[in-house]
This record gives sequence, C-alpha cells and structure tokens, in this order.
Amino acid sequence: MNKQDQNRWKCDVLTLVLEALASSERLKPILVYKGARILNLRLGTLSRQSLDIDSNLNVGYELYCPEGKIGEFLEVEFFTALKKFFSKQKPVRYKVKNIRVKKNPPKGQHPFGWSGFKAKINIFDSKVVIRNFPRVEIDIASPEKLGLNAVSDLKLSDGCVVSAYTLERIAGEKLRAFLSSLPGYLTKIGRRTDIVRVKDLYDLSRISKQYAVKDSGFWQGAASEFQLACESRFIDCLGMETFSDGSAF
Repeated sequence: MNKQDQNRWKCDVLTLVLEALASSERLKPILVYKGARILNLRLGTLSRQSLDIDSNLNVGYELYCPEGKIGEFLEVEFFTALKKFFSKQKPVRYKVKNIRVKKNPPKGQHPFGWSGFKAKINIFDSKVVIRNFPRVEIDIASPEKLGLNAVSDLKLSDGCVVSAYTLERIAGEKLRAFLSSLPGYLTKIGRRTDIVRVKDLYDLSRISKQYAVKDSGFWQGAASEFQLACESRFIDCLGMETFSDGSAF
C-alpha cells in the first residue's frame, strides 16, 4: 500500500470511526467535533483531505466521567463504540485491534493548562492484504470558551448526529490559528518559531466563497467566536494592526 492508498484508506476508515463515535450516547456530552472533516461536511465539499478527527472536550465534560479519569474513560468508550459499530456490518469487515489514549503533551501538564489527549487506533481490515495498517488518530483538545454561534448539531451520512463547530466558530478559529503563528504570540508563550498556517488561510477562503465578506450577519457571528477563541488561548487581538505585523500582543 503506497502513501496515496494509505491516505485514502485512512480517510474512509475515519468516516466510519466518526459515525461510530456519533452513535455513542456516553460520548455525546463529552466531545465537540471540529477541523477539516467537519468543515467539509458543513460546506458540502471535499477540497482538503482530512487524515485525522479533531475534537474538543466539551465545557462541563467532568459531569459525565469519573474525576481525573477522562483519558481512561475515552479509551474504554472509543473501544466500546467502535466494536459495537463494526459488529453490525454484514459481513463484518473491520476489527479494532487496540486503542491508546495518551495525554497531549505527553510529559506532564501543558504550561498554560491546555492539556488534551490523542487517541491512536489500530484497525484491521479483512479486505486489504497488508501486514501493518496505518494508525488512525483522534485529537482531543482542552475545552474552550464557546459563544451562542459556536456549536450546533450536524447530521452524518448514516443519520447519526454529532455536536460540531459551526462555520462561524471554524472561521473564528482559523483566524486565531493564523495569529498564533506570528512572532509576537510565539514570544509571549515561549514557543519556538512556527510557520504561518497556510491551510487555515485556505480554509477561510473556502468559507468566504459561501459567505461573502459583505454578509455581515455571518461574519459578525464569526467575529464574536474569534474573540472567545482568542481568549481561550491568551491571544490579544487589537484589530487589523495585529494581523499586519504580529507585534501587538
């Protein structure tokens, strides 16, 4: 299986993984989904491939899992949801070999309290002859402040519904992601030089094709979510000058 085939296989499997997680009642109040996969579904287009599933822990997730045991909880619930989902296939094609949910960053707490998790899942496919299947991954980021325009239900192709970021929130996060790569912010949080995230600018252009800048209602909602997203990660935006030179943090 060459790299292109691996990526195609991962994309297909991740579609099923998201559907499996969406069918779990125990996971619904815990996770909010976002990222390129959700953006593609919201826009109804497939312009950029997504090779993982991005999510955030929902605000108030602690009410639904044992205190301090979120990693263990996710590991058990991911395995249960996938096993149940795959067992309903006729004939059964996929099998979960193992799942590991680890803290992210792996060593200790994030210095600013933004600790999350990364799930690495090994899945066996009975229709593919290969020794080592590519792992699929789920990123689970720490909770963030969410506004009225941040989250709504999203129906998947199998009819299951997930809580997912709206286009307004995604647009706000894409703007924040650009600022987080600028020198002023990197100095502020003590991070090494990063590259400008071109994919985020590309995704913003995709959103703007559906909601033109003159659509003030949409972009006002996106601006509100942008401000909350920035607050959640200690990014200070004073206006257009911040985007111009990155020094006003």
